[in-house]
Amino acid sequence: MKFLQKRSFLIFWLILSAIYALIFIGVEFSGSPVNGFKGLAALAAQWFIVSASSAMVIGLISVNRWIFCILFPILFTASAIAAYFKITMGLSLTPTLIELTMVNDWSTWVTVISFPLVAAALFTLMISIFIAWIRWSKVDNPPKPWIWAILFAVGIMIPIDVVARFKAPVIARIPYSFFYSFSDWRENRKAVAENRTTYYNISASAPEDAPDVVFIIGESLRPDHLSINGYHRTTTPMLEKDSAVVSFTRVTTDYLYTHVSVPHIMTRNIPGKEDAAYEDQSFITLFRKAGFHTAWLSNQDEVSTYAYFMHEGDTLVQCNSARSMYGYDKWTDTDLLPHLDNILSDPMKRKLTVMHTIGSHWWYPSHYPDSLAVFKPEVDSRIVSELTREQMINSYDNTILATDRFLTSVIKRLEQRNAVMIFISDHGECLGENGNYLHADDYPELHPVACMVWTSDEFRRRYPEKAEALKKNATRDFSTSAMFHSVLDAASISTPVLNPGLSVFHNPDF
Repeated sequence: MKFLQKRSFLIFWLILSAIYALIFIGVEFSGSPVNGFKGLAALAAQWFIVSASSAMVIGLISVNRWIFCILFPILFTASAIAAYFKITMGLSLTPTLIELTMVNDWSTWVTVISFPLVAAALFTLMISIFIAWIRWSKVDNPPKPWIWAILFAVGIMIPIDVVARFKAPVIARIPYSFFYSFSDWRENRKAVAENRTTYYNISASAPEDAPDVVFIIGESLRPDHLSINGYHRTTTPMLEKDSAVVSFTRVTTDYLYTHVSVPHIMTRNIPGKEDAAYEDQSFITLFRKAGFHTAWLSNQDEVSTYAYFMHEGDTLVQCNSARSMYGYDKWTDTDLLPHLDNILSDPMKRKLTVMHTIGSHWWYPSHYPDSLAVFKPEVDSRIVSELTREQMINSYDNTILATDRFLTSVIKRLEQRNAVMIFISDHGECLGENGNYLHADDYPELHPVACMVWTSDEFRRRYPEKAEALKKNATRDFSTSAMFHSVLDAASISTPVLNPGLSVFHNPDF
Protein backbone atom coordinates (compact mmCIF):
# COMPACT_ATOMS: atom_id res chain seq x y z
CA MET A 1 0.00 0.00 0.00
CA LYS A 2 2.81 2.44 0.82
CA PHE A 3 4.27 1.85 -2.64
CA LEU A 4 0.89 2.61 -4.23
CA GLN A 5 0.43 5.73 -2.09
CA LYS A 6 3.87 7.06 -2.98
CA ARG A 7 3.39 6.24 -6.63
CA SER A 8 0.00 7.94 -6.63
CA PHE A 9 1.58 11.19 -5.46
CA LEU A 10 4.50 10.76 -7.83
CA ILE A 11 2.23 10.27 -10.83
CA PHE A 12 0.14 13.31 -9.93
CA TRP A 13 3.24 15.49 -9.48
CA LEU A 14 4.95 14.28 -12.65
CA ILE A 15 1.87 14.70 -14.86
CA LEU A 16 1.08 18.13 -13.47
CA SER A 17 4.71 19.26 -13.82
CA ALA A 18 4.79 18.03 -17.41
CA ILE A 19 1.60 19.92 -18.25
CA TYR A 20 2.97 23.12 -16.69
CA ALA A 21 6.29 22.73 -18.52
CA LEU A 22 4.74 22.03 -21.91
CA ILE A 23 2.27 24.89 -21.73
CA PHE A 24 3.75 27.71 -19.69
CA ILE A 25 7.48 27.08 -19.90
CA GLY A 26 6.92 26.30 -23.57
CA VAL A 27 5.39 29.76 -24.03
CA GLU A 28 8.37 31.29 -22.22
CA PHE A 29 10.69 29.76 -24.80
CA SER A 30 8.48 30.43 -27.79
CA GLY A 31 10.10 32.55 -30.45
CA SER A 32 13.62 31.75 -29.30
CA PRO A 33 15.72 31.87 -32.48
CA VAL A 34 17.88 28.80 -33.08
CA ASN A 35 19.38 27.34 -36.22
CA GLY A 36 20.46 23.73 -36.49
CA PHE A 37 20.67 20.71 -34.25
CA LYS A 38 23.22 22.22 -31.87
CA GLY A 39 21.01 25.19 -31.20
CA LEU A 40 17.91 23.07 -30.77
CA ALA A 41 19.75 20.81 -28.35
CA ALA A 42 20.99 23.75 -26.31
CA LEU A 43 17.52 25.30 -26.24
CA ALA A 44 15.97 21.98 -25.24
CA ALA A 45 18.50 21.61 -22.44
CA GLN A 46 17.68 25.07 -21.12
CA TRP A 47 13.95 24.36 -21.39
CA PHE A 48 14.49 21.14 -19.43
CA ILE A 49 16.42 22.94 -16.68
CA VAL A 50 13.74 25.62 -16.30
CA SER A 51 11.01 22.97 -16.46
CA ALA A 52 12.73 20.83 -13.82
CA SER A 53 13.05 23.91 -11.62
CA SER A 54 9.36 24.70 -12.01
CA ALA A 55 8.58 21.07 -11.16
CA MET A 56 10.35 21.57 -7.84
CA VAL A 57 8.06 24.51 -7.03
CA ILE A 58 4.97 22.52 -7.97
CA GLY A 59 6.23 19.58 -5.94
CA LEU A 60 6.83 21.68 -2.83
CA ILE A 61 3.30 23.11 -2.78
CA SER A 62 1.85 19.67 -3.62
CA VAL A 63 3.20 17.92 -0.53
CA ASN A 64 0.43 19.34 1.65
CA ARG A 65 -3.08 19.26 0.22
CA TRP A 66 -4.19 22.37 2.13
CA ILE A 67 -1.29 24.42 0.82
CA PHE A 68 -1.81 23.07 -2.67
CA CYS A 69 -5.52 23.93 -2.79
CA ILE A 70 -4.73 27.52 -1.76
CA LEU A 71 -1.58 28.24 -3.78
CA PHE A 72 -1.97 26.20 -6.95
CA PRO A 73 -5.00 28.05 -8.38
CA ILE A 74 -3.13 31.33 -7.80
CA LEU A 75 0.06 30.04 -9.47
CA PHE A 76 -1.75 28.41 -12.39
CA THR A 77 -3.95 31.42 -13.13
CA ALA A 78 -1.08 33.90 -12.77
CA SER A 79 0.99 31.77 -15.14
CA ALA A 80 -1.85 31.80 -17.67
CA ILE A 81 -2.11 35.59 -17.51
CA ALA A 82 1.67 35.91 -17.94
CA ALA A 83 1.55 33.53 -20.91
CA TYR A 84 -1.29 35.52 -22.46
CA PHE A 85 0.71 38.76 -22.40
CA LYS A 86 3.80 36.95 -23.66
CA ILE A 87 1.90 35.53 -26.64
CA THR A 88 -0.22 38.56 -27.54
CA MET A 89 2.11 41.46 -26.73
CA GLY A 90 5.57 39.95 -26.19
CA LEU A 91 5.60 41.25 -22.60
CA SER A 92 7.31 39.71 -19.58
CA LEU A 93 7.02 40.36 -15.87
CA THR A 94 9.81 42.75 -14.88
CA PRO A 95 10.47 45.03 -11.88
CA THR A 96 9.85 48.05 -14.10
CA LEU A 97 6.45 46.70 -15.21
CA ILE A 98 5.52 46.18 -11.56
CA GLU A 99 6.57 49.75 -10.80
CA LEU A 100 4.41 51.14 -13.60
CA THR A 101 1.51 48.96 -12.45
CA MET A 102 1.79 50.51 -9.00
CA VAL A 103 1.91 54.13 -10.17
CA ASN A 104 -0.69 54.01 -12.97
CA ASP A 105 -4.33 54.44 -12.11
CA TRP A 106 -7.07 51.94 -12.94
CA SER A 107 -8.14 53.80 -16.08
CA THR A 108 -4.73 53.14 -17.63
CA TRP A 109 -4.73 49.40 -17.05
CA VAL A 110 -8.35 48.80 -17.96
CA THR A 111 -7.33 49.36 -21.58
CA VAL A 112 -5.33 46.10 -21.60
CA ILE A 113 -8.02 44.01 -19.90
CA SER A 114 -9.80 42.41 -22.82
CA PHE A 115 -12.51 39.77 -23.07
CA PRO A 116 -10.02 37.09 -24.28
CA LEU A 117 -7.80 37.82 -21.26
CA VAL A 118 -10.68 37.56 -18.79
CA ALA A 119 -11.99 34.42 -20.49
CA ALA A 120 -8.56 32.79 -20.45
CA ALA A 121 -8.04 33.67 -16.78
CA LEU A 122 -11.46 32.34 -15.74
CA PHE A 123 -11.04 29.17 -17.78
CA THR A 124 -7.62 28.54 -16.26
CA LEU A 125 -8.95 29.24 -12.77
CA MET A 126 -11.70 26.64 -13.22
CA ILE A 127 -9.18 24.08 -14.45
CA SER A 128 -6.87 24.81 -11.53
CA ILE A 129 -9.73 24.41 -9.05
CA PHE A 130 -10.56 21.04 -10.64
CA ILE A 131 -6.91 20.00 -10.31
CA ALA A 132 -6.96 21.14 -6.67
CA TRP A 133 -10.04 18.94 -6.11
CA ILE A 134 -8.17 15.96 -7.59
CA ARG A 135 -5.25 16.60 -5.24
CA TRP A 136 -7.63 16.88 -2.28
CA SER A 137 -9.79 13.83 -2.91
CA LYS A 138 -7.91 11.49 -5.25
CA VAL A 139 -4.24 11.75 -4.33
CA ASP A 140 -2.80 10.45 -1.10
CA ASN A 141 -0.25 12.44 0.82
CA PRO A 142 3.26 11.09 0.31
CA PRO A 143 4.79 9.09 3.15
CA LYS A 144 7.13 11.16 5.33
CA PRO A 145 6.09 14.41 3.67
CA TRP A 146 8.81 16.41 5.42
CA ILE A 147 11.45 14.44 3.47
CA TRP A 148 9.69 15.25 0.20
CA ALA A 149 9.46 18.90 1.20
CA ILE A 150 13.18 19.04 1.91
CA LEU A 151 14.02 17.37 -1.41
CA PHE A 152 11.83 19.79 -3.35
CA ALA A 153 13.24 22.77 -1.45
CA VAL A 154 16.78 21.64 -2.27
CA GLY A 155 15.73 21.24 -5.90
CA ILE A 156 14.47 24.82 -5.91
CA MET A 157 17.75 26.15 -4.53
CA ILE A 158 20.09 24.24 -6.87
CA PRO A 159 19.67 26.51 -9.92
CA ILE A 160 19.80 29.60 -7.72
CA ASP A 161 22.60 29.02 -5.22
CA VAL A 162 24.48 25.93 -6.41
CA VAL A 163 24.83 26.04 -10.20
CA ALA A 164 25.51 29.70 -11.00
CA ARG A 165 25.08 29.37 -14.77
CA PHE A 166 21.47 28.19 -14.30
CA LYS A 167 20.33 31.15 -12.22
CA ALA A 168 19.73 33.84 -14.87
CA PRO A 169 17.58 31.78 -17.27
CA VAL A 170 15.61 30.23 -14.38
CA ILE A 171 14.73 33.34 -12.36
CA ALA A 172 13.82 35.28 -15.52
CA ARG A 173 10.99 32.86 -16.25
CA ILE A 174 7.84 31.75 -14.47
CA PRO A 175 7.23 30.60 -11.82
CA TYR A 176 10.50 31.94 -10.35
CA SER A 177 10.05 35.34 -12.02
CA PHE A 178 6.93 35.97 -9.93
CA PHE A 179 9.09 36.02 -6.81
CA TYR A 180 12.27 37.54 -8.18
CA SER A 181 10.61 40.35 -10.12
CA PHE A 182 8.77 41.46 -6.99
CA SER A 183 11.94 41.00 -4.94
CA ASP A 184 13.92 43.18 -7.35
CA TRP A 185 11.11 45.73 -7.36
CA ARG A 186 11.27 45.92 -3.56
CA GLU A 187 15.05 46.39 -3.73
CA ASN A 188 14.56 49.20 -6.23
CA ARG A 189 12.00 50.88 -3.99
CA LYS A 190 14.40 50.58 -1.08
CA ALA A 191 17.17 52.23 -3.10
CA VAL A 192 14.89 55.03 -4.31
CA ALA A 193 13.78 55.75 -0.73
CA GLU A 194 17.34 56.18 0.57
CA ASN A 195 17.98 59.52 2.23
CA ARG A 196 21.10 60.58 0.35
CA THR A 197 22.33 64.05 1.27
CA THR A 198 25.65 64.20 -0.59
CA TYR A 199 25.08 67.69 -1.96
CA TYR A 200 22.66 68.99 0.66
CA ASN A 201 25.07 71.75 1.74
CA ILE A 202 26.87 72.11 -1.61
CA SER A 203 26.09 75.13 -3.74
CA ALA A 204 25.45 74.89 -7.48
CA SER A 205 24.54 77.69 -9.87
CA ALA A 206 24.49 78.34 -13.60
CA PRO A 207 23.96 81.39 -15.81
CA GLU A 208 20.49 82.02 -17.17
CA ASP A 209 21.66 81.27 -20.70
CA ALA A 210 23.26 77.92 -19.78
CA PRO A 211 22.86 75.28 -22.50
CA ASP A 212 20.52 72.34 -22.63
CA VAL A 213 22.43 69.13 -21.95
CA VAL A 214 21.50 65.70 -23.27
CA PHE A 215 23.60 63.00 -21.64
CA ILE A 216 23.30 59.60 -23.32
CA ILE A 217 24.49 56.36 -21.70
CA GLY A 218 25.23 53.84 -24.43
CA GLU A 219 25.36 50.07 -24.16
CA SER A 220 28.27 47.75 -25.05
CA LEU A 221 29.71 50.08 -27.69
CA ARG A 222 33.37 49.67 -28.57
CA PRO A 223 35.28 52.65 -29.99
CA ASP A 224 37.23 50.52 -32.48
CA HIS A 225 34.03 49.59 -34.37
CA LEU A 226 33.14 53.19 -35.17
CA SER A 227 34.13 54.34 -38.64
CA ILE A 228 34.41 57.86 -37.22
CA ASN A 229 37.42 56.42 -35.36
CA GLY A 230 38.87 54.71 -38.45
CA TYR A 231 37.04 51.38 -38.48
CA HIS A 232 37.17 49.84 -41.97
CA ARG A 233 33.37 49.53 -42.23
CA THR A 234 31.13 52.57 -42.49
CA THR A 235 29.20 52.19 -39.24
CA THR A 236 28.75 55.89 -38.38
CA PRO A 237 28.04 57.51 -41.78
CA MET A 238 25.73 60.24 -40.45
CA LEU A 239 27.86 61.28 -37.49
CA GLU A 240 30.94 61.51 -39.70
CA LYS A 241 29.26 64.14 -41.86
CA ASP A 242 28.77 66.41 -38.84
CA SER A 243 31.94 68.37 -38.11
CA ALA A 244 30.55 69.31 -34.71
CA VAL A 245 30.87 65.72 -33.49
CA VAL A 246 34.10 65.04 -31.59
CA SER A 247 34.92 61.40 -30.90
CA PHE A 248 37.16 60.53 -27.96
CA THR A 249 39.21 57.48 -28.83
CA ARG A 250 40.96 56.71 -25.54
CA VAL A 251 38.25 56.52 -22.90
CA THR A 252 38.24 53.45 -20.64
CA THR A 253 36.24 51.95 -17.81
CA ASP A 254 37.07 49.64 -14.93
CA TYR A 255 33.49 48.42 -14.69
CA LEU A 256 32.37 45.76 -17.11
CA TYR A 257 28.61 45.42 -16.80
CA THR A 258 25.79 47.92 -16.65
CA HIS A 259 24.75 47.45 -13.02
CA VAL A 260 28.17 48.63 -11.86
CA SER A 261 29.31 50.94 -14.64
CA VAL A 262 26.29 53.27 -14.67
CA PRO A 263 26.58 54.24 -10.97
CA HIS A 264 30.25 55.09 -11.48
CA ILE A 265 29.42 57.19 -14.54
CA MET A 266 26.76 59.17 -12.68
CA THR A 267 28.72 59.92 -9.50
CA ARG A 268 31.94 61.61 -8.46
CA ASN A 269 34.91 59.27 -8.30
CA ILE A 270 36.38 59.41 -4.81
CA PRO A 271 39.68 57.48 -4.49
CA GLY A 272 39.49 54.90 -1.72
CA LYS A 273 35.71 55.12 -1.51
CA GLU A 274 34.36 52.53 -3.94
CA ASP A 275 30.93 52.50 -2.29
CA ALA A 276 30.39 56.16 -3.14
CA ALA A 277 28.74 55.18 -6.42
CA TYR A 278 26.03 53.38 -4.46
CA GLU A 279 25.68 55.86 -1.60
CA ASP A 280 26.04 59.32 -3.14
CA GLN A 281 23.76 61.52 -5.17
CA SER A 282 24.65 62.09 -8.81
CA PHE A 283 25.22 65.21 -10.88
CA ILE A 284 21.43 65.28 -11.41
CA THR A 285 20.95 66.82 -7.96
CA LEU A 286 23.52 69.51 -8.74
CA PHE A 287 21.71 70.36 -11.97
CA ARG A 288 18.44 70.68 -10.08
CA LYS A 289 20.07 72.97 -7.54
CA ALA A 290 21.35 75.08 -10.42
CA GLY A 291 17.83 75.55 -11.72
CA PHE A 292 17.67 72.92 -14.49
CA HIS A 293 14.66 70.76 -15.24
CA THR A 294 16.03 67.22 -15.08
CA ALA A 295 14.71 64.07 -16.73
CA TRP A 296 15.71 60.43 -17.07
CA LEU A 297 14.49 58.58 -20.16
CA SER A 298 15.20 54.87 -19.89
CA ASN A 299 15.18 52.08 -22.44
CA GLN A 300 16.55 49.53 -19.98
CA ASP A 301 15.09 47.84 -16.95
CA GLU A 302 15.38 49.54 -13.57
CA VAL A 303 17.88 47.89 -11.19
CA SER A 304 18.71 48.70 -7.60
CA THR A 305 22.27 49.96 -8.23
CA TYR A 306 21.06 52.96 -10.22
CA ALA A 307 17.34 53.14 -9.37
CA TYR A 308 18.05 56.10 -7.08
CA PHE A 309 19.49 58.12 -9.96
CA MET A 310 16.52 57.34 -12.20
CA HIS A 311 14.21 58.92 -9.61
CA GLU A 312 16.58 61.71 -8.62
CA GLY A 313 15.32 64.17 -11.21
CA ASP A 314 12.03 65.87 -11.98
CA THR A 315 10.80 63.50 -14.69
CA LEU A 316 11.16 59.75 -15.26
CA VAL A 317 10.03 57.94 -18.39
CA GLN A 318 10.54 54.19 -18.75
CA CYS A 319 10.17 52.76 -22.25
CA ASN A 320 9.70 49.08 -23.05
CA SER A 321 9.14 48.37 -19.38
CA ALA A 322 8.03 44.78 -19.94
CA ARG A 323 10.85 43.78 -22.28
CA SER A 324 13.04 40.93 -21.07
CA MET A 325 16.57 40.12 -22.14
CA TYR A 326 15.06 36.75 -23.10
CA GLY A 327 12.65 38.40 -25.52
CA TYR A 328 13.42 38.77 -29.21
CA ASP A 329 10.98 41.36 -30.54
CA LYS A 330 12.21 44.75 -31.75
CA TRP A 331 13.43 46.96 -28.92
CA THR A 332 15.08 50.08 -30.33
CA ASP A 333 16.25 53.41 -28.95
CA THR A 334 14.09 55.40 -31.34
CA ASP A 335 11.28 54.69 -28.86
CA LEU A 336 12.91 57.33 -26.64
CA LEU A 337 12.64 60.14 -29.18
CA PRO A 338 8.96 61.12 -28.67
CA HIS A 339 9.69 61.51 -24.97
CA LEU A 340 12.70 63.69 -25.71
CA ASP A 341 10.41 65.82 -27.89
CA ASN A 342 8.07 66.27 -24.93
CA ILE A 343 10.95 67.38 -22.72
CA LEU A 344 12.31 69.83 -25.28
CA SER A 345 8.88 71.32 -25.99
CA ASP A 346 8.63 72.54 -22.42
CA PRO A 347 9.20 76.32 -22.40
CA MET A 348 11.55 76.05 -19.42
CA LYS A 349 14.93 77.22 -20.73
CA ARG A 350 17.51 74.99 -19.06
CA LYS A 351 17.23 71.21 -19.25
CA LEU A 352 19.28 68.14 -18.42
CA THR A 353 18.04 64.97 -20.07
CA VAL A 354 19.70 61.63 -19.31
CA MET A 355 18.90 58.94 -21.87
CA HIS A 356 19.78 55.35 -20.97
CA THR A 357 19.80 53.35 -24.20
CA ILE A 358 19.72 49.65 -25.12
CA GLY A 359 22.29 50.27 -27.87
CA SER A 360 24.36 47.21 -28.76
CA HIS A 361 23.11 44.82 -26.10
CA TRP A 362 22.73 41.15 -27.00
CA TRP A 363 20.33 39.96 -28.70
CA TYR A 364 21.65 42.30 -31.43
CA PRO A 365 18.89 41.97 -34.10
CA SER A 366 16.29 43.27 -31.64
CA HIS A 367 18.05 46.61 -31.45
CA TYR A 368 18.12 47.70 -35.07
CA PRO A 369 15.34 47.86 -37.68
CA ASP A 370 15.38 45.44 -40.58
CA SER A 371 16.20 48.35 -42.87
CA LEU A 372 19.60 48.64 -41.17
CA ALA A 373 20.53 44.98 -41.58
CA VAL A 374 23.33 46.10 -43.89
CA PHE A 375 26.05 43.67 -42.89
CA LYS A 376 25.18 40.03 -43.55
CA PRO A 377 24.94 37.19 -42.70
CA GLU A 378 23.34 38.19 -39.41
CA VAL A 379 23.02 36.12 -36.27
CA ASP A 380 20.10 33.70 -36.54
CA SER A 381 20.41 31.83 -33.26
CA ARG A 382 20.48 32.88 -29.64
CA ILE A 383 23.00 30.09 -29.00
CA VAL A 384 26.31 31.89 -29.47
CA SER A 385 28.29 28.67 -29.85
CA GLU A 386 26.52 27.79 -33.10
CA LEU A 387 27.21 31.19 -34.68
CA THR A 388 30.22 32.27 -36.69
CA ARG A 389 32.32 35.22 -35.66
CA GLU A 390 31.34 36.88 -38.93
CA GLN A 391 27.66 36.71 -38.00
CA MET A 392 28.31 38.17 -34.55
CA ILE A 393 30.35 41.06 -35.88
CA ASN A 394 27.89 41.76 -38.70
CA SER A 395 24.92 42.05 -36.36
CA TYR A 396 26.91 44.01 -33.80
CA ASP A 397 27.95 46.50 -36.50
CA ASN A 398 24.31 46.79 -37.56
CA THR A 399 23.47 47.96 -34.03
CA ILE A 400 26.04 50.72 -34.46
CA LEU A 401 24.28 51.86 -37.62
CA ALA A 402 21.14 52.14 -35.48
CA THR A 403 23.05 54.13 -32.84
CA ASP A 404 24.41 56.39 -35.57
CA ARG A 405 20.87 57.11 -36.75
CA PHE A 406 19.56 57.55 -33.20
CA LEU A 407 22.28 60.00 -32.15
CA THR A 408 21.80 61.96 -35.37
CA SER A 409 18.07 62.16 -34.62
CA VAL A 410 18.87 63.60 -31.18
CA ILE A 411 21.26 66.11 -32.76
CA LYS A 412 18.58 67.23 -35.24
CA ARG A 413 16.34 68.09 -32.30
CA LEU A 414 19.07 70.22 -30.71
CA GLU A 415 20.54 72.01 -33.72
CA GLN A 416 18.64 75.27 -33.26
CA ARG A 417 19.34 75.44 -29.53
CA ASN A 418 22.17 76.35 -27.26
CA ALA A 419 22.85 72.71 -26.54
CA VAL A 420 25.37 69.92 -26.07
CA MET A 421 25.02 66.16 -26.41
CA ILE A 422 27.41 63.83 -24.58
CA PHE A 423 27.48 60.11 -25.35
CA ILE A 424 29.38 57.53 -23.29
CA SER A 425 29.09 53.75 -23.45
CA ASP A 426 28.92 51.82 -20.20
CA HIS A 427 31.48 49.20 -21.30
CA GLY A 428 32.74 47.38 -24.37
CA GLU A 429 31.96 43.99 -25.88
CA CYS A 430 33.90 40.85 -26.77
CA LEU A 431 33.48 39.83 -30.41
CA GLY A 432 35.36 36.57 -30.67
CA GLU A 433 38.79 37.61 -29.44
CA ASN A 434 40.35 34.45 -28.00
CA GLY A 435 36.93 32.82 -28.37
CA ASN A 436 35.19 35.28 -26.01
CA TYR A 437 31.86 36.94 -26.70
CA LEU A 438 29.54 39.48 -25.04
CA HIS A 439 30.52 41.03 -21.68
CA ALA A 440 30.69 40.84 -17.84
CA ASP A 441 33.91 38.82 -17.48
CA ASP A 442 37.15 40.79 -17.40
CA TYR A 443 38.65 40.87 -20.89
CA PRO A 444 40.73 43.64 -22.51
CA GLU A 445 38.07 44.36 -25.14
CA LEU A 446 35.57 45.43 -22.48
CA HIS A 447 37.57 48.34 -21.07
CA PRO A 448 37.70 50.82 -24.01
CA VAL A 449 34.36 52.58 -24.49
CA ALA A 450 32.91 54.77 -27.20
CA CYS A 451 32.57 58.43 -26.28
CA MET A 452 31.37 61.34 -28.44
CA VAL A 453 30.42 64.96 -27.83
CA TRP A 454 28.36 67.16 -30.13
CA THR A 455 27.84 70.91 -29.69
CA SER A 456 25.43 73.24 -31.45
CA ASP A 457 26.46 76.35 -33.39
CA GLU A 458 25.08 78.53 -30.60
CA PHE A 459 27.03 76.62 -27.96
CA ARG A 460 30.25 77.04 -29.90
CA ARG A 461 29.55 80.73 -30.38
CA ARG A 462 29.08 81.28 -26.66
CA TYR A 463 31.77 78.92 -25.45
CA PRO A 464 34.52 78.84 -28.12
CA GLU A 465 37.15 77.83 -25.57
CA LYS A 466 35.17 74.71 -24.62
CA ALA A 467 34.64 73.75 -28.24
CA GLU A 468 38.35 74.13 -28.89
CA ALA A 469 39.19 72.06 -25.80
CA LEU A 470 37.05 69.19 -27.08
CA LYS A 471 39.18 68.90 -30.19
CA LYS A 472 42.43 69.06 -28.26
CA ASN A 473 41.25 66.40 -25.81
CA ALA A 474 40.00 63.94 -28.42
CA THR A 475 43.09 61.73 -28.15
CA ARG A 476 43.80 62.22 -24.44
CA ASP A 477 43.37 59.42 -21.93
CA PHE A 478 40.14 59.64 -19.92
CA SER A 479 38.14 57.26 -17.78
CA THR A 480 34.37 57.19 -17.52
CA SER A 481 34.72 58.99 -14.17
CA ALA A 482 35.46 62.13 -16.20
CA MET A 483 31.80 62.26 -17.22
CA PHE A 484 30.66 63.63 -13.86
CA HIS A 485 32.88 66.70 -14.23
CA SER A 486 32.36 66.99 -17.99
CA VAL A 487 28.57 67.19 -17.74
CA LEU A 488 28.74 69.88 -15.08
CA ASP A 489 31.37 71.78 -17.05
CA ALA A 490 29.31 71.56 -20.25
CA ALA A 491 26.43 73.31 -18.48
CA SER A 492 28.74 75.97 -16.97
CA ILE A 493 27.59 74.97 -13.51
CA SER A 494 29.61 76.55 -10.75
CA THR A 495 30.01 74.20 -7.78
CA PRO A 496 32.86 73.31 -5.40
CA VAL A 497 32.74 69.64 -6.40
CA LEU A 498 33.55 70.35 -10.05
CA ASN A 499 37.17 69.64 -10.97
CA PRO A 500 37.63 71.34 -14.35
CA GLY A 501 40.91 69.54 -14.95
CA LEU A 502 39.03 66.26 -15.22
CA SER A 503 36.56 67.56 -17.82
CA VAL A 504 36.74 66.92 -21.55
CA PHE A 505 35.77 70.59 -21.95
CA HIS A 506 38.91 71.80 -20.15
CA ASN A 507 41.75 73.18 -22.25
CA PRO A 508 44.85 71.11 -21.36
CA ASP A 509 47.11 74.06 -22.21
CA PHE A 510 45.75 76.10 -19.30
